[in-house]
Amino acid sequence: MMADLDIHLSALDRCRTAIHKAAGQYEETLFDRNPGKITYDDKGEPRNNRTAVSADTFGHLDDSGALAKAANDVWDALIGEMDEARKKLAGTERGLSDVEENIRKAHRATS
Repeated sequence: MMADLDIHLSALDRCRTAIHKAAGQYEETLFDRNPGKITYDDKGEPRNNRTAVSADTFGHLDDSGALAKAANDVWDALIGEMDEARKKLAGTERGLSDVEENIRKAHRATS
């Protein structure tokens, strides 16, 4: 029975490690590669304190302002989605740790 338990715990650990790595990649992008500093508002929503794309970036086009706004909207959506993915992966990692600990406790109680 113990060998089977070890195999299952090993599988949980490999899964948790993969999830931790994926969450770390999102975190690296958000906090290390991002041209702004992420802060959170009262609702826990991320705010990227970066210099916004300006209309001047696109030259003297009639719709430069609209294009800059669209670029900023895309960037804000990307930051929000990446942060949400990072949070969900971190929660999953914590959940797997809890499952592993509960399995260990149950095994100790029945041994």
